[in-house]
Amino acid sequence: MGIFNRQTQAYITSVFASLDISFSESILLMNLYGNEGINQEALSSLLFIDKAATARSIKSLERKGFIRRETMPEDKRAKQLFLTLKGSEHQDYFYKRLEKWERYVTGGMDEEAKDQVTRGLQMMAEQAMNVDLDEFTTFEEEGYEHAAEPNIE
Repeated sequence: MGIFNRQTQAYITSVFASLDISFSESILLMNLYGNEGINQEALSSLLFIDKAATARSIKSLERKGFIRRETMPEDKRAKQLFLTLKGSEHQDYFYKRLEKWERYVTGGMDEEAKDQVTRGLQMMAEQAMNVDLDEFTTFEEEGYEHAAEPNIE
């Protein structure tokens, strides 16, 4: 899974370099295509990305002319995110590049196998999203009594 993740990131970084868009900026932009009008905080939560990192990427995308921010009428501190014409014009380019990568990495798989992988990854993502890390990182597995946690001083 690590190789797949690194290669996907390298592909996205390479493909969008000509648009001067970083990997993290491309992730935000791709998620705005289906969530235009979302606020920064909600986008951070949706993607499990630190608010400060989201703010930096949004500021950069705004400076490059891909998005615009608007103050929300009911909360002057919150900003809604919208695509500019430039951002909208590149949507097809983004999707075609991602579809090309998907076709490549799933080459040789039938539709049933693709669906099974997708369902499995969705289930794993949901499990990961719902974990209570404080509780889960406590080491109390039966049968591992001799695998002591490190003593950190």
